[in-house]
Amino acid sequence: MPGRMSFLGLLFKYPNCVGLILLGASFANAVLRFDGSFKRFFTMVVVQVFFGQGVWNYLCGRRIAIGPSSLGKSSNPEWRALLASFAFGLYMIVFFLGF
Repeated sequence: MPGRMSFLGLLFKYPNCVGLILLGASFANAVLRFDGSFKRFFTMVVVQVFFGQGVWNYLCGRRIAIGPSSLGKSSNPEWRALLASFAFGLYMIVFFLGF
């Protein structure tokens, strides 16, 4: 259908909205699972933000930095997509992980 944008196209069109959703979900998840331990609260938020920035950087076309390595803008697109998928997978694992 002409004029209809795919879901993936919307992600690339609005990367800042996706980043805000990931950030908001991280804080909401940490608040809802808060049990009085600020160490757990901040650990969950920091880890999720760390991996969420990898997804956001991919959608914005910037360097994706996860841990000690990174892939730049001119790197192989398949490797960049794989690294962003890996970051999103780890984001989701921490999101649903029971401490």
